[in-house]
Amino acid sequence: MATTVQTREDAVKLFREMGLIGAGGAGFPTYFKYLTPTKILIVNAEEGEPGYEADKILLMSQAEAFVEVFAALKKIFGFEQIIIGAKEKDKKLLEPLRERYGFEIRYTPSIYGMGEEKWLTKAVTGLEVPPGKIPLHVGVTVNNVETVYNMYRALFQSKPVTEKYLNVYGEVAKQTVVLAPVGTYLIDILAMIGVDTTRYNKLAVLDGGPLMGDRVNVGEHAVTKKTNGFLVIEAAKYVADQVSLRPLPGQPAPTWDDTLPEAMKKLGLERYLDWHPTPADVLDIRDKVTRVKIFMHQDGPRGKPSIPIVKVGDRVKIGDPIAKPLDGPINDFNLLSVAHHASIDGVVTEVNEKFVRIEKK
Repeated sequence: MATTVQTREDAVKLFREMGLIGAGGAGFPTYFKYLTPTKILIVNAEEGEPGYEADKILLMSQAEAFVEVFAALKKIFGFEQIIIGAKEKDKKLLEPLRERYGFEIRYTPSIYGMGEEKWLTKAVTGLEVPPGKIPLHVGVTVNNVETVYNMYRALFQSKPVTEKYLNVYGEVAKQTVVLAPVGTYLIDILAMIGVDTTRYNKLAVLDGGPLMGDRVNVGEHAVTKKTNGFLVIEAAKYVADQVSLRPLPGQPAPTWDDTLPEAMKKLGLERYLDWHPTPADVLDIRDKVTRVKIFMHQDGPRGKPSIPIVKVGDRVKIGDPIAKPLDGPINDFNLLSVAHHASIDGVVTEVNEKFVRIEKK
């Protein structure tokens, strides 16, 4: 299958127009990384937080798409190597992909490294990223699995980012990997997986895992393009220092086996330690969502809010642009922003500088 664009310049523009940001972590705008040629692309499958499984499910269920996009990225951007970086603990899951599809996979120690780019670059390539620099400075580009999958959708299908895979776990009836429209309300997801939302004010939900997650407003928060998961716990159990598991200066990083039981025990969630979902376990709620709240500023602390281009009363369909990036040169670091798109069919019911709300009517 041919890509919709063939040159680096056109691909970079496409990534911006299709709204690609890092599908996890800080959500850095993808297009900006690809302005700089590098020889190595690391596909980050580390999934650093306990309870994260969605990227591995994507690799397993969409392996042929990754074969195609890897070839396209080598051709368009000149990568000499594309390496999947994953934890040693996931080797049994991923080795069949290496054997069948020829993926280059390098396994890292199963420590709580958070999938941080500098750490991963050194672990996978041996290249040391100097203080104050980023992997690009040593000839390495890093993106996580879902971001690369979104590149496939953009390059081969001209599809913008309108949906998100995320892990929902903790005080829920069943841990679930959910496929949801970007902007789906957190409280609506909880209701769909059987959580009693009438007592939402007694729940604490972290957008992210126990190490790096941020506590969010259960009634108002919505899925962003960088949301990897929602950890649901009883508010009474939530104490900030209990879920801050960073090692002290001078201490070695805790191993996965040490950290995961510790984190879950402190949160009273030991029963979820042996969760290994398969692609068949993904809960697809895309057709069930009736309202979304799409934030204009999703792309991390360095990104800028996008500019809404719709007004109240406009009818939109999935994939229609609803916000544009800031005007100006695409290589201007001070103008980091991407487009956003409708993630459901419906009517625009609210527009402001912070978000666009869409409802099915």
